[in-house]
Amino acid sequence: MVELLRVDDRLLHGQVAVTWVGAVAPDAILIANDEAATNEMSKLALKMAKPAGVKLAIKTVDDGAALLNNPNAQKTKIFVIVRTIQDALKIVKATANQIHRVNIGGVKNKEGGKMIAAAVCLDDQDLKDLKELKTLVTDLELRMVPSESRTNIDKFL
Repeated sequence: MVELLRVDDRLLHGQVAVTWVGAVAPDAILIANDEAATNEMSKLALKMAKPAGVKLAIKTVDDGAALLNNPNAQKTKIFVIVRTIQDALKIVKATANQIHRVNIGGVKNKEGGKMIAAAVCLDDQDLKDLKELKTLVTDLELRMVPSESRTNIDKFL
């Protein structure tokens, strides 16, 4: 069962490993990212950032969705991390209402993007995808760490 899906362009790093894993208390972390799943150096770095006592799977977005659709996954508290809003939308659609909570964390600065928070830069495609994502999940928020106040994404859409 997916406890939380987080969009963070750095995927699994110290801030996520300590604060978010502590707040979510998952049994497993699923990194769903095509580049990370096919790059051995990326995999190694992600494995080094994994907190003790938590399982880690690094899959492509499609394989990550397939893993979440496996009935055995329903028995496990899973924290999903993707790099982009587009990947978040893709995995939410592919898992048929299994994901209810989405957190927008770090989205890197890009050409044509607008900074809406300290580490969140959204372009027109991101905004379009967030609008669609909002119709598919019950909880869509912007927050860097669990101790921060939740920012409702509606004011940016």
